[in-house]
Amino acid sequence: MTRPARRVRSMIMRLFIGAMVTSFSIFTAMVVIFGFSLEDDIFELQVREAADAFVAENPATGATSGTLKALDMTYYIGTDAMPDWLRTEVERGERYGVFEVFGEEHGHFHAVVRTLADGRKLYVFFNARRFIQSTPQIKGFLMVIGGMAILGILISLFFLARMSRKVSAPLEHMADILSDGDSVAGRLSIPESAPRELKLLARALEDRETRISELIARESQFNRDVSHELRTPLAVAYGAAEVLEEKASGENRALQRLKAAVKDMQQLTEGILWLGRDASRVQACDLTAVCASSIHAYGQLVGDRPVTVRLDCKGVVMPVPEAVAHVIVGNILRNALSYTDEGEIAVLGADGRLEISDTGVGFGKADPGREGFGVGLALVSRLCGHFGISFDVAPREGGGTSATLTWS
Repeated sequence: MTRPARRVRSMIMRLFIGAMVTSFSIFTAMVVIFGFSLEDDIFELQVREAADAFVAENPATGATSGTLKALDMTYYIGTDAMPDWLRTEVERGERYGVFEVFGEEHGHFHAVVRTLADGRKLYVFFNARRFIQSTPQIKGFLMVIGGMAILGILISLFFLARMSRKVSAPLEHMADILSDGDSVAGRLSIPESAPRELKLLARALEDRETRISELIARESQFNRDVSHELRTPLAVAYGAAEVLEEKASGENRALQRLKAAVKDMQQLTEGILWLGRDASRVQACDLTAVCASSIHAYGQLVGDRPVTVRLDCKGVVMPVPEAVAHVIVGNILRNALSYTDEGEIAVLGADGRLEISDTGVGFGKADPGREGFGVGLALVSRLCGHFGISFDVAPREGGGTSATLTWS
């Protein structure tokens, strides 16, 4: 299942909000870490200075515990005089320099250990719980930061909405102009406030359409020139073949093949010329008459082979010019006749459908010397696509090939 396409404006908004939230989160985390770290550094500095001062003033103290003049601090010489819970925490691991003790209901202690001259260890503990101000201050700070973040996001979204509208509105305008199928010349009105890239895009689209229009105009002129250059000599050649056929005594297969070849060239020319014309204004043609004419024109291709052609098509109308219908039906029928050595070729027409099936070698199963459908079916496929007709060629289950045309 494909995800629905997002609008430019919503993508900009989402990316901006995501970037803002991420930035504020990182900034807040850094401030919180800095606050706790700074507070710990201050407490540790107090403990170190108090321990150093005690050692300097009492080099040979005899008391194993007591309190210091500094902030709420206590000292112990060794661990024997310590309360049981504190001794357990201290002896849990080797203690060097400054360390912390989390005494739960007893307090949060910053401690320092010093080695006296007689080798005993001095432990100084500072209960910093009642001096800790980071947590309440950080809560207030987070509230301030949150309020500032919300205010900043709202202000930024206001200006961002205006900016994104300057981008998305011209894009939607260009999409509407391009989707209606008409010329874009002079219709891509990009506001002066739009980004420079959109103006360049609009100018590039207009320039591209100009080049395409010039190319189409040259192609149309070429088609008109080719129409006059090819139709006249082909008509003269076909007329001359008919005159020769009338003057010839008896049936002359060479002349019949000549007439068929000239007729094929005429139809091929007509089909190619129609590929360059507008297919939306074409009137329909009588498909029954076209099928009958094509069967008569290509009947001589049967020769002496035991092949019959059956036509069952009454009152069927096809939404293409008659010349194009001759090209489509004629090429399919000629291929069916060329690849069928015996059996039947059925031309079956109904409302919105024409099927030409044969009992030949089957599509894609011809011998190397006979394989390939030439330009005929390729032209049929292009003509069908040009006029909105579905064209399908496939092998039949019982042998042979079935070519099906469908239209609405």
